[in-house]
Amino acid sequence: MNIQSLTARDLMTPEPRCVSPTASLREAARVLARERLHCLLVPADPGRALGVITSKDIVQILCDGEPMLLDQLHVADAMTQPALSVQDAMQITDCLRLMRMCGVRSVPVLRGTVPVGILSYTDVLCAVAGPVDEGPSGGSPCRAP
Repeated sequence: MNIQSLTARDLMTPEPRCVSPTASLREAARVLARERLHCLLVPADPGRALGVITSKDIVQILCDGEPMLLDQLHVADAMTQPALSVQDAMQITDCLRLMRMCGVRSVPVLRGTVPVGILSYTDVLCAVAGPVDEGPSGGSPCRAP
């Protein structure tokens, strides 16, 4: 596989999961855990930039306080907005360079201004590693081709 010829569209996870900015952090954490995700998109009002909430954002809240904060705080209180994003036609090597420079592990993938997927380091690893067996936790993070 020639990674230089791939684009964000080729490796992204399509149909990104979204969560409302008014959802509690516990609701977001449950979605992340249940679906084995690291990042959820937070839709924006017209004229505002897309946001993201990550497992790291939620864990940092836990480090700063009590677990009950997950019920008291909303996604909007902890999300990153605007979210660093890439266009679906962007070369994967450029995406990885940008992600590394900005210190993020996943980015929304846009077609114009419409979110069409999420690209993560895991997506790239799965592409270069090839097929993997299910791990001891009962599932592979890599989706079938």
